[in-house]
Amino acid sequence: MTRQPNILFSMCDDQRHDCMKCAGHPFIDTPAMDRLAREGIRFANGFTAIPLCAPSRASHLSGVYPHTHRAAHNRAPIRPDLVTWPEQLQKAGYRTGFFGKIHYGTEGIDLPGGDPKPGFEHWVSFRGQGDYEDPIFIIDGEEVKHQGYNTDLLADYVEQFLDQDDDRPWAICLWYKAPHGPFTPPPRHAHAYSDNELPKPNALGASRDGKARTLRERPYNFEDNERYDTFMRNYVRTVRGVDDALGRVLDKIDAIGQTNNTLVVHTSDHGYFHGEFGLGDKRWMYDPSIRVPYLMRYPDLIANPGRVEHTDVISLDIPATIMDVSGLGVPDHYHGHSLRPRLTDKGELPREDLFFEYFEDPPYPYFPTMVCLRTQTEKLIHYIREGEGDEYYDLANDPHEYTNAIADPSYAHRVADMQKRLSDAQERFAFTVPDLSGQY
Repeated sequence: MTRQPNILFSMCDDQRHDCMKCAGHPFIDTPAMDRLAREGIRFANGFTAIPLCAPSRASHLSGVYPHTHRAAHNRAPIRPDLVTWPEQLQKAGYRTGFFGKIHYGTEGIDLPGGDPKPGFEHWVSFRGQGDYEDPIFIIDGEEVKHQGYNTDLLADYVEQFLDQDDDRPWAICLWYKAPHGPFTPPPRHAHAYSDNELPKPNALGASRDGKARTLRERPYNFEDNERYDTFMRNYVRTVRGVDDALGRVLDKIDAIGQTNNTLVVHTSDHGYFHGEFGLGDKRWMYDPSIRVPYLMRYPDLIANPGRVEHTDVISLDIPATIMDVSGLGVPDHYHGHSLRPRLTDKGELPREDLFFEYFEDPPYPYFPTMVCLRTQTEKLIHYIREGEGDEYYDLANDPHEYTNAIADPSYAHRVADMQKRLSDAQERFAFTVPDLSGQY
């Protein structure tokens, strides 16, 4: 019988879609990510279902939108009745390990508990955001102080896991803290790229006219050029540290002879603003926030490796693909699609648009609840809170989302069509705004 494929799911926190050499960044060194693109597929139009840390991570494990799994902000727990794909793979005989940041839950699935975490027989994590330097890791329920750099230490643990003498297929989540703030690079890269000219993103410091009322009232970030320069360089340096760790794990997979039979995924929980419209952080539905790196390699399955795919894909497609290629089948309640048709280059995905959501986090009321529908040529953002003002963008002619055309009469028919499609998507996914009042 053919052995089930191994799974390596590598995920950053806050990595933009364009912060890789293979995606066109002018100077960052990302040989491991570039290797995945060269030996697999780079999906150039990859997106996250929700641009916030914990809800996105819960979606990556559960296969459903946050309004369904209920971990809709950074402290809410996932619904206990939902069975995650690691739980299903574990029941099917996989050896499973989690290494890194999970973040969701009022007490947190990453806090000490003693018992193995659902779906994982080995668990290495940390409280909340964790620390970059000399972190305290939680190893199967016990807190252990470490010396060293967080990302490097996680790679150490993954290598140890892969070195174990065990014939079972394995599934690994390697979910870095990096490059999340405070954007601390490994010491070896602390001065890298000091002389490189920084790329200036489109819409850097651009006007917020036509944006949501709450956004228009917020102060601009990065008006201090020196602060912006420091942030940008440390961000890139920290991503380079992630690539180092990913490269080590890929080399280990080579060394144990499992390269061809391993599905490797690399992505991010969401993107990050680099000053577009004077913004840092994420949460808003503009492309720098919702677009993510999206790489897959699986030599035993992928046809024509080295392709750049322009099909729109979303984070929810990753758990669906894992369930499909592992031979367990995509559960009916999953909200994403298996990417097998594009991996094999033998078919298209059965959809024409992508749906996104974000829920107001009471400690941060300046980010309102919003939903969004995006095609390759149009975007509609609807704010649930009255008075914010909805937004429509003609992405074909305004790819950087400068001009809100929601009230432009020449777009009235297109706006109406997108409003109908958004309503259809909400119905299709049984969208509701969850009551999270008891989670604070």
